[in-house]
Amino acid sequence: MIRNVIFDLGGVVLGRDFKRLGEVLGNTFAFISADEAFPEYWSEFDRGTYTREEVTAMLAEDYNLTLEDANDQVQKLLELLQPIPETDKLIRELKQAGIRCYVLSNMSKEFYAELLKFPVFELFDGAVISYQERVNKPDDKIYEIILERYGLVPSETVFADDKVANTEAASRFGIHTVTYDCNGSGPDDVRKIIAQESK
Repeated sequence: MIRNVIFDLGGVVLGRDFKRLGEVLGNTFAFISADEAFPEYWSEFDRGTYTREEVTAMLAEDYNLTLEDANDQVQKLLELLQPIPETDKLIRELKQAGIRCYVLSNMSKEFYAELLKFPVFELFDGAVISYQERVNKPDDKIYEIILERYGLVPSETVFADDKVANTEAASRFGIHTVTYDCNGSGPDDVRKIIAQESK
């Protein structure tokens, strides 16, 4: 029986219109929409070892931008994040059914603080964020942290993420996984696992 569902944030709980992302920011953040490794400095930003100012400077150098323009790009990237309605609906369904919901995300301190304003965050029973732990997915350590901190049994838990590497890492712990992709079936895939495990 499924008692817990863990959600990634970007691409699962919160999303961006990638057409608009390209129109507003060009190719500056193309890596976000691709299933590939982020630049090292952005991963370190999520890990909490680089500040926004340091990352902005590196972004400016990478894309030949002024510091002011690079900072503006980072701010616009943040502002383009909006709740994904289908996942929001799913989380509310799960809570009504008595299933606990958690967050496991690679996220910087600055971005996470901004995202907490969305009402969906009031529904979560706990969160493990990379910058707080100084470790990113798909490192095994971050999965160990969330399982141990909240006493989650892997076989009773589903993890939803939009990166294959992250769901593959979770599956090695015996956690059920769903990889969100462009076909939009993620929420229904979570529901199917819950239904199957309830038989």
